[in-house]
Amino acid sequence: MPNVPEDIGTVLRTMQAQIRELQGRVNTRPALNHISGGGVTIDQGGTLSVITPGGQTVLYVGAIGPAHPDGSPQYGMVLRREDGSAALAVWDGAGASPQPLAIWDRAGNTILADDRVAGAGLARPYISTDAWFGAVEAPAFTTNSATFVTLQNLPWVKQHPRVTAHYLVKADAGVAGEIQLVDDNNVVIAGPITVAAGAWTYSSATGPLAGALYSSTYLHWQARVTSGTGVIGVRGLSTFGVQS
Repeated sequence: MPNVPEDIGTVLRTMQAQIRELQGRVNTRPALNHISGGGVTIDQGGTLSVITPGGQTVLYVGAIGPAHPDGSPQYGMVLRREDGSAALAVWDGAGASPQPLAIWDRAGNTILADDRVAGAGLARPYISTDAWFGAVEAPAFTTNSATFVTLQNLPWVKQHPRVTAHYLVKADAGVAGEIQLVDDNNVVIAGPITVAAGAWTYSSATGPLAGALYSSTYLHWQARVTSGTGVIGVRGLSTFGVQS
């Protein structure tokens, strides 16, 4: 004969206690859409997608087509705008490897990408410079002043915290001097740079640039004679904004 509880009330009270305990455990756990600690791992070909109410995937992370040429799956990340145009990705449209990091405009043009062949530096955009100078060229603007005189000016928009400025300098025989790069407020960016008597040389100088980001200013090359009779001249060459 099966065991039958003598008091059905005891059984009910036990069940109620167990239910309350389970409810308490549920209430003390984070919601399923919240992670209070640790991390999330997606593996075995899993993916993460963020999809708009209209059905457009704006973020995709994980296994992504096409596969690599050897048939192995490609893993990457694609970020799209709400209109569906690609904005940023670590992904290759042909499945090639290594994948580039790329940013596109809305028309689908690559506006920024790293060089995956070299493994270092930019693939896009192309950056040009036009400051060629002659093998025996002398600066056109010179001074015999014993105090700094501005010889060349360059319009500039600040986009980086520092500036690297290339230059060509020449001093007459028996004349020594100094050059420096300054901003509109005559704050020295780089220099003074010593120029030996009779020197003809080219080099570069780097220094911090004051002012707000995207502010417009001018850079100025200055020169002065420190000894001897004659002139010293400086010509600014390619100039770049650089990181700290």
